[in-house]
Amino acid sequence: MNIAIIGAGCGGQAIAGYLASKGNKVNLYNRSIERIQPLLNKKEIELQGEIQSKGKLNLVTTDISKAVRETELIMVVTTATGHYDIATALAPHLQDEQIIVLNPGRTFGSLEFMNALLERGLDTDVTLAEANTLIYATRIIRPGLSDVKGIKNSVSLSVIPNHRTSHVVSILNENYPQFYGAKSFLTTSLGNIGAVFHPTITLLNREKIIKKETFDFYREGATRKVVDYMELVDNERRTLARTFGVNVQSIREWLCERYNLPDSDLFDALHNNPFYAGLASPTTFDMRYLTEDIPTGLVPFSELSKSVKVDTDYIDDLINKASMELKVDFRNQGRNLNRLGLSANTIFEDLRRVFELETIRDYKASAG
Repeated sequence: MNIAIIGAGCGGQAIAGYLASKGNKVNLYNRSIERIQPLLNKKEIELQGEIQSKGKLNLVTTDISKAVRETELIMVVTTATGHYDIATALAPHLQDEQIIVLNPGRTFGSLEFMNALLERGLDTDVTLAEANTLIYATRIIRPGLSDVKGIKNSVSLSVIPNHRTSHVVSILNENYPQFYGAKSFLTTSLGNIGAVFHPTITLLNREKIIKKETFDFYREGATRKVVDYMELVDNERRTLARTFGVNVQSIREWLCERYNLPDSDLFDALHNNPFYAGLASPTTFDMRYLTEDIPTGLVPFSELSKSVKVDTDYIDDLINKASMELKVDFRNQGRNLNRLGLSANTIFEDLRRVFELETIRDYKASAG
């Protein structure tokens, strides 16, 4: 396949290197030149850890039009806060039958991405998917060398238009058998467990982070008290999902399944997951555990809950704490209903229209 990888961070380089090593023609795009400068000449990514391979890239570029030209699959591997800007940049260069996959979408990534494409006047028939999580736990040792610490056993995937789900899954399964189809983007989006893990551990270890004390994020940071609070946040997420007829796993169930861990309580699952061992804590609040997981995770949870009168006291508490620490109005800047093209008064009807789309281009017409 001809594949474009959008984003040369930890996940992007690992996915690009792996797909290239499997014989695909891979283009790697990054907005800034600094991260990909060392790759411009060599055009090779080596993987170590759980994957031992090398992949030769076809193209390394900061020109998004060149990156996606004549490609069949576009894998967007950026922070979710960049989805809107990526969609805006991509819209003029897309071609019929291209498949775009958000790795991951976080909460309602595909919905925000679709609205951004349509705002830019999308006139091609593309397919848009969001993965529930990033398939790898990975870190960059240096540009061109990625350490893959873990590989998810399974990754759910939702697709807009929904009727193309099996087609997209079959395409991805040629290289990644872990992907399987979800019922809709409600399943993948309300299954966003990163929004529960990351902000809770970060904000409830406030004093350590202020003092810039380093600690093992998941083992020392996830104390019994923190884990208890995390489960309260998770209960609100699952109550919201049930209100919309969606059955999502608890964070304990998700963790044990994705990392093939023995069945246990959440505290033990976090502390015994070998892939989480040694992951260092942040030393600042200005990092993606808050700047990404609050606006693209907890904010849409809270906003959707308010539309159906589901209480989210613990979720709202985390949003307020993060907003105060960083002096940012996350609720206004995040994926609120207006940004997602939804209305509290017609929320079920709005979502039904998305589920029933024949093509993405039909969405504005159906709204009329």
